[in-house]
Amino acid sequence: MFQRTTTFTAFAAVIFGMTAMSGVAQPDKKPTPDDLKNSKKALQEVQDFIGLWNLEGTQKVGAKTEAWKEKVSWGWKFKDGDAWITVAFAEGKGKYFTSGELKYSVEKKKYLLALTPSAKGEAAQTFEGEFAKGSLKVERKDPKNGDVYRLTMNTLAQGDKFALKYEKQDGGKGLFSAVHAMNGIKDGIVAGAPKKPECIVSGGSANIAVTYNGKTYYVCCSGCRDEFNAEPAKYTKGK
Repeated sequence: MFQRTTTFTAFAAVIFGMTAMSGVAQPDKKPTPDDLKNSKKALQEVQDFIGLWNLEGTQKVGAKTEAWKEKVSWGWKFKDGDAWITVAFAEGKGKYFTSGELKYSVEKKKYLLALTPSAKGEAAQTFEGEFAKGSLKVERKDPKNGDVYRLTMNTLAQGDKFALKYEKQDGGKGLFSAVHAMNGIKDGIVAGAPKKPECIVSGGSANIAVTYNGKTYYVCCSGCRDEFNAEPAKYTKGK
């Protein structure tokens, strides 16, 4: 009996050790305040994306070029000290994607962009990459055929213009070929207009007015507006 118990205990210990090493039963690591701070700081690199954009999409279909128009909206989202950026394509009816979330992994030191395809039945697609030389470049690999898809996004003309390029690399080898592109200007932009005030929450260009204690401030998106209204004293202290 003693030998059986000892054997079972040893076996259980081995199984427990293997489970712990594999991470199967381990909870996700809770981000520290520094992680959240560094994540938000990294996302502020693409602060110019925030806002509503009037874009025109184009793609080659045989010898012809097809074109369509979409309003694409980027905005901040805040919850429990965390911050990330959301995107909506044509109010959820975009040609290629409906919506998505852009986050920053402090552990990987990578931007993670999760997009929901417009095609019914397709699973969410996660791209990852870096922001360099004014552009966010993220990629994903199709596990079935090895094709690599790349999204490159950046702003131009002091943040008034937006450009998106979607490319594909067959089998993960060779040159990338164009799938489609989207280009356009920020909604409400007028040539020669004075520079917009700064968002009191995120620091970007702002055009939505909010008030507190009789004073007017500005935010860049509905996410920052909600965050400001929840804790106005936090953001107006010393101002």
